[in-house]
Amino acid sequence: MNTPTASSSPASTIPPAFVCRILLGILAVASASGAEWRSTLYPEKWAPGYADADGRYLHDFSYAGYHRGELALPEVKGPVIDVTQAPFLADASGVKDATAAIQAALDAAMLAGGGVVYLPEGTYRVAPPAGAMAALRVEGDHIVLRGAGTGRTFVFNDSTDMRAKRVIQVKAKDSPWWFADAAKGTASVLAGDVIKPSLRVAVLDGTIFKAGDFVIVRSDPTPRFIEEAGMTGKWTVDEKTPKAKRNNLTLVYPRRIVAVEGNTLVLDVPTRLPLRTADGARVQKIGGHTLRETGLEDFSIGMKQHPATDWSKEEGYEKTGTGPYDVHQSYAIAFEGMENCWLRRVHTYAPDGNDPKIHLLSNGVLMGRGRFMTVADCDIGFPQYRGGGGNGYMYVLHGNDGLIRDSRAEGGRHNFDFGLMTSSGNVIYHCTAKDGRLFSDFHMYLSAANLIDNVTCDGDSFEANFRPYGGTPMHGMSTTQSVFWNLNGLRYSTDTVPWEDSSFTRKQVLILTKGLRDNYIVGTRGPASKVSADEGAFVEGEGRGDSLQPQSLYVDQLARRLRR
Repeated sequence: MNTPTASSSPASTIPPAFVCRILLGILAVASASGAEWRSTLYPEKWAPGYADADGRYLHDFSYAGYHRGELALPEVKGPVIDVTQAPFLADASGVKDATAAIQAALDAAMLAGGGVVYLPEGTYRVAPPAGAMAALRVEGDHIVLRGAGTGRTFVFNDSTDMRAKRVIQVKAKDSPWWFADAAKGTASVLAGDVIKPSLRVAVLDGTIFKAGDFVIVRSDPTPRFIEEAGMTGKWTVDEKTPKAKRNNLTLVYPRRIVAVEGNTLVLDVPTRLPLRTADGARVQKIGGHTLRETGLEDFSIGMKQHPATDWSKEEGYEKTGTGPYDVHQSYAIAFEGMENCWLRRVHTYAPDGNDPKIHLLSNGVLMGRGRFMTVADCDIGFPQYRGGGGNGYMYVLHGNDGLIRDSRAEGGRHNFDFGLMTSSGNVIYHCTAKDGRLFSDFHMYLSAANLIDNVTCDGDSFEANFRPYGGTPMHGMSTTQSVFWNLNGLRYSTDTVPWEDSSFTRKQVLILTKGLRDNYIVGTRGPASKVSADEGAFVEGEGRGDSLQPQSLYVDQLARRLRR
């Protein structure tokens, strides 16, 4: 079997869908009432590095997604492995367990260097084998797990013993660990501070590196860094701090080196927050295998409903023998350690025997510590458990420069959720969030420089707040330098939220931000377009998004970069 063949749009063109949206945006603006206007932060001749008189600026978010948005998602033709054919013989009737057969096909594709593992129309019953943390593992490059289409191919998870497990996990066996200590001769400290976003960083020893190297640009959570983040006394790191907690407060940017010019490294994506030598800022090579060019597409996925009845307790996941305990932090689909991978045309569904509004046990899609992943044309919703501790999240963004576009989330605790310092440069574009129990949000540990662009909220809202929750260290500053651009509000979330044996009320707003610094809200529209923001946010064009130019920041920035 040979490496899969694929066709992609050339780097010099914008994918056709974006062109159509640009035209539609122009038509919408032309028919809207009110004069066209531009953000003061985004003048007509904007270029990366522009700042207004007060030093405010917008990051360049155009690097998000598969191959930095420069290529359309590939249409991989083959070779094709049909899981229902010999020697695999997976049952497509939903009667017999098909886990081992599908896994054997995935393993065969990996050994062959890639391929399309095809699930013909039907229902495939799967469950994590004994001792395993996932039902199906996609562990190789150039593998596409493809169904016959949503509503035609169904992946049915038949287990409710899913605590911290995944139905489908996309991750190499030797996936890289971004927080690993640098081996001797694999790292160099920065020659000076990098304060603003930059594609170029100077190091003391450039001879360590070469073009193509996968590196981590990082610093340490020093008291100085914590003070700059506004978290002195709330985030504490010392020799007694467990590594896992220290990692949560560590600024890391995964990058590939484009060129080495003496002691200056040219990166493929700009840095984001300041990198200071006082915090040990450095560049280091990283080991392990980053999974590439692998995708999941064209199927529906659902999970067997748990028979338990008490799902109301926020901390119910801590009590053994309960439904919340059994499903805590489970995911339908999880990507980790990936680069240039994708998920498209995947929907959740309610398997036979489930309540029609229970598709999943807890979480939907995890975009873990990886980069350049695209999620497109997906519809994820209806978890059974929406309690505390990280449950009921439909899309979770923990990586760098990911893109979720033309997708939908419904009924989650948080429909869209950014978390951890590893979450930056991500874009949610032209999506819909409906009927979240709580607002879609920035959740914890300074997920900086992310963009929410042209998202429609139907009984949902977005928030970016200081969060004094999450134990020690607290979640604290959830983001900075993030942008809400031209959100569309159809309907506010309900003002009263049931909460265990009581309830609480919340503001009727489209966007809520409080207790943070240097975030930007530009244009809102629709019948539910109110903004509630304190002095830490820059707000312009509330209720005037119909006449905002450009209608999409992401689309415009991508078009500008591809023209350069």
